[in-house]
Amino acid sequence: MSTLRTTRPSRRLLPLFAAGATATALVLAGCAGREPEPEAAGPEEAQCDPGFTDTEVRIGNSIPLSGPAAAYGAIGQTLKAYFDDINADGGLEFADGVTREVTVSVLDDGYDPAKTAANVRTLVEQEDVFALAGVLGTGAAISVAPYVEEAGVPNLFTGTGSDAILGLHETEPWTTAFMPQYGFEVQALSEYIVENHPDAKAAILYQNDDFGESIRAGFEEAFEGTGVELVAAESYEVASASVDSQVTTLASSGADVFLNWAVGAFATQSLKKKLELGWDATTVINAPAADATFFLKPAGPGAADGVVSIAYTKDITDPSQAGDAGFDAWTEFAAAHPDEVNALSAPAAAGYQTAQLLEAALTQMDGCARTALLEAATSFDELELDLAPVTVTTTPDYPFVFREIKVQVFNGENWDLAEGTYTVGD
Repeated sequence: MSTLRTTRPSRRLLPLFAAGATATALVLAGCAGREPEPEAAGPEEAQCDPGFTDTEVRIGNSIPLSGPAAAYGAIGQTLKAYFDDINADGGLEFADGVTREVTVSVLDDGYDPAKTAANVRTLVEQEDVFALAGVLGTGAAISVAPYVEEAGVPNLFTGTGSDAILGLHETEPWTTAFMPQYGFEVQALSEYIVENHPDAKAAILYQNDDFGESIRAGFEEAFEGTGVELVAAESYEVASASVDSQVTTLASSGADVFLNWAVGAFATQSLKKKLELGWDATTVINAPAADATFFLKPAGPGAADGVVSIAYTKDITDPSQAGDAGFDAWTEFAAAHPDEVNALSAPAAAGYQTAQLLEAALTQMDGCARTALLEAATSFDELELDLAPVTVTTTPDYPFVFREIKVQVFNGENWDLAEGTYTVGD
């Protein structure tokens, strides 16, 4: 492993990427055929894609800053604050030796895919962004995929882990995802359950939609041929007021493992009801609901004790992490931005990681074409992020950031990492 020093020595970002002939070919392909700008310096100067100049690179983000999902707006706000700091320090040094400012534009979409699509058009056609980063949601990513493919604009590190992104990647490879693939999440947790509860009876709570059905099917398939049996399943509607009746039914099944795929407030409700019923089952919860501050602790004392989930971010709520260089860099950054960044916010931590991924891709891209940025973002080799408990290795054939994850167990206050690392496809 080799390391790359950033222009800000207080941050511990270690991008590792070898640019080769493929990247060079992509740059040439991206620049070929473009008409020179009226003030181009000369025939030997490379013609850059829109949003990339000798002084600035423009990045766009569409995120809910209002509405029921406004808490996730911290992703975009943190992304912008991170690069504002870089710009205040003089800018980001690129592989060509030129230092440029990275300007991030954040637009509110209210978690409406139609609004996301309109925002993306505005960012690309009016604000001339070079790329998109940190756009939130499966629906948003899918809604803009044909457009970014046609426009040739990278839509990097989108806030989803949907298996649909993998299918999308076959024909529209300009979209990559920040969260671990949901199918990979099921794979890792199934392996953990089989290893630690080899004769368990499991019950699952899931959304009544394609996402929920795919999770249920994934667990059923993963348990085939093992001693674990799925004995009960209950779905809920996202418009429901409560999931209490579903949890009550699942508890009556006698299951000793509760696969809790409720999200948001439903996750908190389900944990409260489980505690009220005295249902003594190991709870396995999905990654979007594994936020101790907003979903687990509000369920009440003891409600989330022993909950199991995946880990691809360090526990930012655990003060014992102090002394870890990456955690300290995060807390220092958050303290410097009290109005934009909550040090205990999981979305803010996701925005911070997204910013570091984008920083690594920008500094390692070979040239000034959008294809070069996409190549860099899908060619990380054991990249270390401040808040990731695993390294990041990406490839062009797999559009998700994390190929490795860990499993964590909630002790009532913080998360404890279980032994072992799970690798996609193993």
